[in-house]
Amino acid sequence: MELFAPRPFGYFIGDVITHEAVLALDPGYQLAESGLPRPRPVTYWLDLVSARLTALPERAGGRRYRLTLIYQTFYAPLEPRALEIPAVPLVAADRDKRLALSVPAWTFVSSPLREIVSSRTANPMALQPDIAPAPYPLRDDLRAAGGAAGLAVASLLALAMLRGWGPFASRRMPFCDAARRLRGSLADAPTPEAYAAGLVLLHRAFDAAAGRRLLAEDVTTFLAGAPRFAPEADAIVRFFAASRMVFFGMDPEQARAVLPADALLALSRRLAAAERDGGRRTHAGPDFAPEGVS
Repeated sequence: MELFAPRPFGYFIGDVITHEAVLALDPGYQLAESGLPRPRPVTYWLDLVSARLTALPERAGGRRYRLTLIYQTFYAPLEPRALEIPAVPLVAADRDKRLALSVPAWTFVSSPLREIVSSRTANPMALQPDIAPAPYPLRDDLRAAGGAAGLAVASLLALAMLRGWGPFASRRMPFCDAARRLRGSLADAPTPEAYAAGLVLLHRAFDAAAGRRLLAEDVTTFLAGAPRFAPEADAIVRFFAASRMVFFGMDPEQARAVLPADALLALSRRLAAAERDGGRRTHAGPDFAPEGVS
C-alpha cells in the first residue's frame, strides 16, 4: 500500500483534507466494496465527505486500486494542536480467503484562526472607521444620457417643424406652396391634364391646412376653424364642384366653365395671401381676376 498524504500542517477549521492510497493485491484477491467506508461523521470534529474507489491496471496478475478519501475538519483549537485521522480498515477476499488491510492513521497540525490574547495595546473590540465609498464614474453614463437627450430634442424639433407646432406654425404655408407651383403649370393655356393636376395640388393644400382629408361637405367646418379663408367661401365651393366634375362627373369642359384655369390660379393666390396675412386680408375680387391679381 502506498499512501499519498498532503502537508501535515497549516490547517484551519473548515479545511478539506484529501488522502489517496494505492493498494496492490496478490493474484486472485479483490477489494470488497461493501467494506469501504461510507461518508459520515468520523469524530465530533471530523467528517468523511466522500470515499471513491478506482480500479487501476493490473500488475503481475494482481489487482490494483486507488482509494480517495476526502475529509473536512471542524476543530477550532485555541493553539496549534496535533490531530489524528483514524485508520481505515479494508477487506480483500479470494473466494473463502479474507485479508484484512488498513489505511494507516495520519496526523496533522490544526491552527487557530486568531490569537487568544491580542498583542496590541488598543482595544481589540473597537470598531474600525467606516470605509469611504469609492466614487462611481458617471462620465460614460452622463455622456450617454446627454446624447439621448439631444436626440430626443432634435426629434421633437423635427416633429414640431413637420406638424407646425408652436413657433413653427407660421412655417406651414401649403397654399403659398400650391400657388407657387400652380403659377408655372397654369400660366399659359394649360392642358386638361395640367388643369386636373392643378386641382389635385390645391386639394393637397386644403388637406394640409385642415390636417386631414378635406371633402366638399367639410368646407363649412373648415372655414369656421380658419376664418381667414372665409372671404373665399364661394370660390372654394366652386373649386370643389369643379373637382367633382373632373374626377367623378367626367365633364372637364363643364368644370372649366365653373372654375376656369385662371380663376383657379387666382383662388390659389388669394388663399396664399390670406395664409400669409393671417386673415387680415379681405376679399380681393371676383374669381375671374386678371393675371396680376395677388
